[in-house]
Amino acid sequence: MRYIESKEQSSELLRLTLPLMARQEAAYHPVSYTLWYEHVAGINPPLSIALNARLDANEPLTEDEVYRLYMRHVSERDAAVLDTLQQRLQTLLDDTAQTFNSAGEDTGQFARTLRTSRSDLAEEATAAKVQQVISRLLSEAQRMETVTQILTEKLEVRTTEVKALTQKLQQAQTEALIDPLCGIANRRGFVREAKAMIESGEGLNGCALVLADVDHFKQINDNYGHLLGDKVLRAIATTLRGQVQDRFLAARIGGEEFALLLPQTPLDKAREVAERIRSAVARGKILRDQTTEIIGAITVSFGIAVGGEGDTLEMLMFRADQALYSAKRSGRNQVCVDSLSTAEAQQSSPLPLSHQAGFASV
Repeated sequence: MRYIESKEQSSELLRLTLPLMARQEAAYHPVSYTLWYEHVAGINPPLSIALNARLDANEPLTEDEVYRLYMRHVSERDAAVLDTLQQRLQTLLDDTAQTFNSAGEDTGQFARTLRTSRSDLAEEATAAKVQQVISRLLSEAQRMETVTQILTEKLEVRTTEVKALTQKLQQAQTEALIDPLCGIANRRGFVREAKAMIESGEGLNGCALVLADVDHFKQINDNYGHLLGDKVLRAIATTLRGQVQDRFLAARIGGEEFALLLPQTPLDKAREVAERIRSAVARGKILRDQTTEIIGAITVSFGIAVGGEGDTLEMLMFRADQALYSAKRSGRNQVCVDSLSTAEAQQSSPLPLSHQAGFASV
């Protein structure tokens, strides 16, 4: 959604928003701010109903509740806007096609008039008949001139409308499918892209799904604050983007959970990618804002599942999630493979790493 408030108006909204955010358990981050900004601006009535109910009951919002409200009242709204814009564009294209069909009918009529006039002149022509043919041709020529002018004007209007809708579609798609904090796909964008791949006929057979979860992330937020926690998430997202090649898809699918979908990727390659990211994160160093203090010991656990014949996205995510929990239970900061993978994949060990990706500080 594009916000139209002026700098002065948004400054006043900021003043009203901060006290409301201070009453919540959730941190001061962009997702939370978006909720309260739209509430005090009065631009999202369904969201305001939900927030007012919590305020009246004096029940502070937790982090999970903030993200659920964002998905329901902001992300889904933006997705609905996207669908509406797509429908408007389709209607516009249909209308333009109808305009061309009408113009084609007029052109056909003009061609028939020309043939009739040529036939009349081929016969023994009198002055009266010639005058009749000329009058008919002049009338048809004037009619076609009018039709052409109307068609040109309509096409100019349609061209302007298509350009405007295209811009709105691009904006709506970005807002609906991209995580606002990390700049990579959100869960909705991830699911849409994955299902588009399935519907294209490729399926999930042979595709690897890597789920990653930041270890002890709550402790990071508790010890250093949510701003530092956001910095960690952005840094991990940057590292994931460094692994996105060819048709790999990186996404943030939850609070501190990320996903990589690797089409047609064998398990050993998927493990190599996950190990490369895990090693990069473990070696990484994050600086606290306005200090030289280095925050270390940031680690990530990984779960991997490889799709089989007939697997759905939900099945693949469930299996990868089970592998992720195994990594957590086994001590964290490691890569585990889904137990239902092939015997060879289960017994294989990570390949030697030929390249170590850098962990970006933000």
